[in-house]
Amino acid sequence: MAYVALYRQWRPQDFEQLVGQEHISTTLKNAVATNRIAHAYLFSGPRGTGKTSMAKILAKALNCIEGPTTKPCNKCDNCQRITDGSSMDVLEIDAASNRGIDEIRELREKVKFTPVDGRFKVYIIDEVHMLTTEAFNALLKTLEEPPAHAIFILATTEPYKIPATILSRCQRYDFRRISTEDIVQRLNEVVQQMDIPAEAEAVEIIARAAEGGLRDALSMLDQCIAFEGDQVTTGQVRAMLGLAGEEWLLDMEGALLQRNVPEALAQIQNLMSMGKDPRQVLLELIVRFRNKLVHHAGKTEGAGEFEQPEIQAEEYIEIIKTLSDAAQEAKWASQPRIILELAVIEISRRKNLSDIAELMARIEKLERILGERSEVPKQVQPVSDFPLKQQSSVQFEMRHTPTSEATPLAKVIDSKVASDQSLNPAGEQNLEDLWERILAELLKNNKRAIHTCLLQGELLAVTPENVMIGFQLSFYKERVEKEDYRGILAKLITQITGENRQVRCCLTSETEHARQVLPQPETQKDNPLVRDAVAMFGEQVVTIENK
Repeated sequence: MAYVALYRQWRPQDFEQLVGQEHISTTLKNAVATNRIAHAYLFSGPRGTGKTSMAKILAKALNCIEGPTTKPCNKCDNCQRITDGSSMDVLEIDAASNRGIDEIRELREKVKFTPVDGRFKVYIIDEVHMLTTEAFNALLKTLEEPPAHAIFILATTEPYKIPATILSRCQRYDFRRISTEDIVQRLNEVVQQMDIPAEAEAVEIIARAAEGGLRDALSMLDQCIAFEGDQVTTGQVRAMLGLAGEEWLLDMEGALLQRNVPEALAQIQNLMSMGKDPRQVLLELIVRFRNKLVHHAGKTEGAGEFEQPEIQAEEYIEIIKTLSDAAQEAKWASQPRIILELAVIEISRRKNLSDIAELMARIEKLERILGERSEVPKQVQPVSDFPLKQQSSVQFEMRHTPTSEATPLAKVIDSKVASDQSLNPAGEQNLEDLWERILAELLKNNKRAIHTCLLQGELLAVTPENVMIGFQLSFYKERVEKEDYRGILAKLITQITGENRQVRCCLTSETEHARQVLPQPETQKDNPLVRDAVAMFGEQVVTIENK
């Protein structure tokens, strides 16, 4: 008799034997027990999770001589024919190779015939998403209103490719990936009944490599048994699956955590010379650092295997992300070794998060200090020992006074001095603090464009009505003077100072001209510009002294 693969020998024959899909088994058993059988089912989920096996179990439950029953006997002719695939009442159709409209039309013609041996005629259409659009349309009416004796079970790994009109006519059951623990338990049952010794670690490696598919796990176990025949060892499994090995993983982990690029690249060279798969190596490293992260988070699994120095959890997360991206890219790359080497170099040259954490702590401290100084005086006066800023402010008032009023220069200066005297005493530090607060608030509110413009200027003066900002370049001055920027700034300054103030701008290069208009006290009477201004606007001159 020809050898039968393990996944066929150990295919589940009833609802209880199906591993990891208890939520579906329970629902279908209740449906059979209460005679609430639907005419169409959709089984979707990853490969090797029991979709086709469940379809056959349901067919046996309906057509068993003792049925309908939740426990098919697996001894009657109907159950045995369904098991070996020779039943005339249970038809398995591979939609990948029978995907056209002609095959579906033929199925529509045959579905009218009554069952030969059982109660129901069950059509199992595997990989149903491979059907063409025309084939789906041909199946639609039959699927909606089949004969009373016909039941359709559609199986697919890609349910999103199935038209909504088909989905709406089926009861959908989503099969989950089987847990590693359930796969390990099933594999142990198999090796025990076959009387083959197997190391616990070897079985666990196979279960993890199966990625939730029990059929894949049984196929790998079958291959391992064929490798030696009388036992299943860890070294044998690692060699067969092309895994790196625990010792190599430990050395590579140490090189990555210590940022030792030459050592890490040397480890890769050793592994590639042994013919290992770069993507498989990446997947093993991901699992390794995942376990490290879980252990760091307070779990106890594998606690004894971690001998390398611990790092912050954030670094583990960054390492896992880098390895995951590399594994995904290596899947389609023509040179996966290069992807592995680039990932190792990137991890080895990662940023030191402890330094970043220290920097963030310093930034938080500075923000806290700025928050304590949030109470900026409502009226801030520039210091008297910086006459240039004050004079440029006076010049600004002159430039924006309507000429039709012919306001004398003396009155402009008098009003300026009067407003200055009404302010609370302030110094240079007040202006700098206010300016820094304005810039910080702009960044905090994500107003980076305005912040960039203001970086090119300086705060010259603050009066009860206005805030004077000076710029060296006219481009930045004109941009800040536009309504959108000026409105945002005015609102922000009002929030900070508690007073409504208008934003005024000037070019700081004009301050040199202000020196000529308002010279020092000892020379202003002799300045020809002052004499001309007096002749034009008035005879009274008020001298601003710096104190």
